[in-house]
Amino acid sequence: MVSVLVSVRNVEEAKIALKAGVDLIDLKEPEKAAMGMVDLSVVSLIQKALPSNLSLSMACGELSDVPKHLDFLPTGISFYKFGLSNCKSTGNWVHNLLLLKEQVLLLNESAFIVPVLYGDYLKANSIKPFALLEMLLEHSFFAIMIDTWVKDGSSVLDWITVDELSQIQNKCEVNNVKFALAGSLNLEKITRVIREGVKPAWFGFRGAVCKDRSRNKTIDFGLTLDLIAGVKRLNSLGSS
Repeated sequence: MVSVLVSVRNVEEAKIALKAGVDLIDLKEPEKAAMGMVDLSVVSLIQKALPSNLSLSMACGELSDVPKHLDFLPTGISFYKFGLSNCKSTGNWVHNLLLLKEQVLLLNESAFIVPVLYGDYLKANSIKPFALLEMLLEHSFFAIMIDTWVKDGSSVLDWITVDELSQIQNKCEVNNVKFALAGSLNLEKITRVIREGVKPAWFGFRGAVCKDRSRNKTIDFGLTLDLIAGVKRLNSLGSS
């Protein structure tokens, strides 16, 4: 069974996602960057507007840009996502990520760091996702995500093959790590991926559920509802 993650930027969108039945609401400001972080004041408003027991995910920027003090991170988030751009030229990125993991637990003892690996890793000055994954698996992360760094309309599938995704999925399964896939995905693309045997724990969406299919526009309730219904159909076919 695959679940649906939808990224929202404000209270209005969060309420739309909740009403549509999104499995995991993710907080992200799409105009800032791939892992653009929502302002803390907006995070607080979203948290107050949603049920207190609801798990939330959040984009927290790039690991290479993280300051020493974590005053910029809100409490009450279940999944803190950090992009791994520029790690190719930063030799101590693993140490920094592990330190961040410890610090985040002080904010929420049941929270998880989710490293985001980029399919277009060369543009992100990063490392090939499978190679990064092998480094991460030594350190007991709950989940990882594959996404795109450049938001130019290209899909993650333009940068990484289904065979490579299958290898990543198998490696994650063996090591009991959850796997999420995002990057300009839509129902057609995930149908292809699922039919070829790749079934991540979550598919992440933004543009596919926005007006005019533009990630910088507002989330549309009807498009979100249709997408969730489509994923449910795919899950039904997979279990039959």
